[in-house]
Amino acid sequence: MSSSSSAIESVLVENRVFPPAAAVVKAARVSGMAQYQAMCETFERDFEGTWARLARENLVWSKPFTKTLNSSNKPFYKWFED
Repeated sequence: MSSSSSAIESVLVENRVFPPAAAVVKAARVSGMAQYQAMCETFERDFEGTWARLARENLVWSKPFTKTLNSSNKPFYKWFED
């Protein structure tokens, strides 16, 4: 190795895009980037509230939860502990 080339240079460049199969797109819960970005913004605005809403809408609870996230013992978080 010559002393003039002490840095590592990456020569791999990948520009191809591989779209998902039509069946995968049809079955997806997120319809595209716009919906994905909107979901990200919703979580950024109200992280716990968004998880609480999704939990209430998509799960059956034997007893409704009152606390979404207990972060009092980080990093040992507890979700829906009651």
